[in-house]
Amino acid sequence: MTDNSSDDLPDDVFQVLSHELRLAVLYVLSDAQEADTFAAKPLAYGELANRVSERLSEDFTRDSGNFNYHLRSLRDAGFVQRVDGGYRIRQAGVRIVRAVSAGNISEEMQFETIPLEEPCPYCGGTSAISLDDDWLFIRCLECPGAFVQDDTLPDGTLAGFEVSPASVQDREPFEIFAVAFQLGLQVHRSFAAGICPECGATTTTETLEICLDHELNAEQVCECCERTTDEFLAVSCDICDRSLMTFPAIVVATDPHVIAVMYERGRNVTNQTWGALASPPDWPSRYVNRDPVVIEYTIPVPDGEDIHVRLDESLTVTVT
Repeated sequence: MTDNSSDDLPDDVFQVLSHELRLAVLYVLSDAQEADTFAAKPLAYGELANRVSERLSEDFTRDSGNFNYHLRSLRDAGFVQRVDGGYRIRQAGVRIVRAVSAGNISEEMQFETIPLEEPCPYCGGTSAISLDDDWLFIRCLECPGAFVQDDTLPDGTLAGFEVSPASVQDREPFEIFAVAFQLGLQVHRSFAAGICPECGATTTTETLEICLDHELNAEQVCECCERTTDEFLAVSCDICDRSLMTFPAIVVATDPHVIAVMYERGRNVTNQTWGALASPPDWPSRYVNRDPVVIEYTIPVPDGEDIHVRLDESLTVTVT
């Protein structure tokens, strides 16, 4: 592509990938990657044309002009590179192949409400999991859940984890739940480190708040902060816009330094399961600063001195 402006890039990419021959080239070059090598083996032009011809049951070896045109389009888009020995797929092309291969979750892979043993952390009622539209939701069947202020979520949502077809394939619902939760923890840790888990770009904290006058009305919403819970964190990627909605105290509770300090002082919080992290820990909190935001949590320690932990807008966790 001659124009590398970000505004034109998405349309250009879709146009490049709109032809089956170009996708076939990416698949063939991707297949040249072996598990015990860092990069895919380069394929000579003739070998590449032969393999693509076999894949599409059409002879492209006799139409070098047409094949070259499509190969050049992939090179210009950054999906393929020419190296000594032929052509090799670039990482951008690898990601396209992975995405296309994964496909979408089919109706056969979806399941509706299945109760969990762990009760709702807010009302003690029955919580359940369901899989819908590439998301695994954990919901309370008896209360509004943790995100009643967001009407785009299913009723009673306690948490939601994005799942891929690969994570669902050949797994039972509770296995999918376990996988989704562990992947969700990785997403949390990545965002907490300021790294987008999708594309690796930088991230920005959009909201970091605690409500000091939190009181729920009959609709289970606080009129002061207009939320169910007394704290909220939203962070998003600066490039691909992937985002995370969670609770600041969860970021603190899953920080390795905090876990180590708490363990040293007699509090074992190494249990990183849904039951342990279903809701924010009930730790006293206060604003140390509001612009930029710095929140301090006081973590009680049995028979010992309390632990004071601060969280700032960069999601840096500091034990004071």
